[in-house]
Amino acid sequence: MLDDARTPEIIRHHIIDALQYALRNYGQVFTAKEVEWLAAWDDPRIPLAARKELDRREPAAAAR
Repeated sequence: MLDDARTPEIIRHHIIDALQYALRNYGQVFTAKEVEWLAAWDDPRIPLAARKELDRREPAAAAR
């Protein structure tokens, strides 16, 4: 849907914003692999939120 040229720009922005919100506030529902994949996303808002989620997880993983 995000790659489809027929999708209105406002819909794309809404999807990106919703994903960014979910990453920032409910990042624990994503697997580590999903967060790593999102960290490489081509929209600058998603990798920023994904990187913050990965940074939150790294101290917990190091403590194990």
